[in-house]
Amino acid sequence: MIITIARQCGCNGDEIGKALAQKYNLKLFDKKAISKMAKEKGYFERYPDFYGETPMDMLMHSITVSEEDSLLYSTAGKALKNVIDEDNFIIIGRCGNYVYRDDVKCISIFLSGSKKVREENIAKKHNISVRKAHNTVLQTDERRSKYHGYYTGEEWGMAGNYDLCINVDNLEVNELVEVIDSYINRTIGEK
Repeated sequence: MIITIARQCGCNGDEIGKALAQKYNLKLFDKKAISKMAKEKGYFERYPDFYGETPMDMLMHSITVSEEDSLLYSTAGKALKNVIDEDNFIIIGRCGNYVYRDDVKCISIFLSGSKKVREENIAKKHNISVRKAHNTVLQTDERRSKYHGYYTGEEWGMAGNYDLCINVDNLEVNELVEVIDSYINRTIGEK
């Protein structure tokens, strides 16, 4: 089983990913783990912008887009599949839903929530003011949206690109894991 988790900033995606990894006894790959493996395997230098989630200049990209740029959309797959040797795992971000969309054992999840709740979560997590958390949420969401669009040509967070989209506002991490587990139990036989 492969579980991909995409999320708006402040949706507790890391905590949900860790809880799911423990529940299913799966390895968890986040930005840090993937970058480390890419460096160890010698792939980081090939795709440093992908592994580092470097902000993309979408205006310049749209001006210079050509048929050859369709090769760009294969970058995410090459960058991930060259470093992840597992058959069953959880991946947070990194365009995982796009890369593994054709894998029959993949469940893709998108976590969203109101800005107010997400800002409160970030303020608490990083011990910062809600005002600073507001800027963090806006900047992180913009960066993730550009990154995903750049490497996939898809709109980040569009429900049709995921199996399950969840608003996290009224649920604790353990309750969100229960919702995801219920979905997986009901659909895994159909995948």
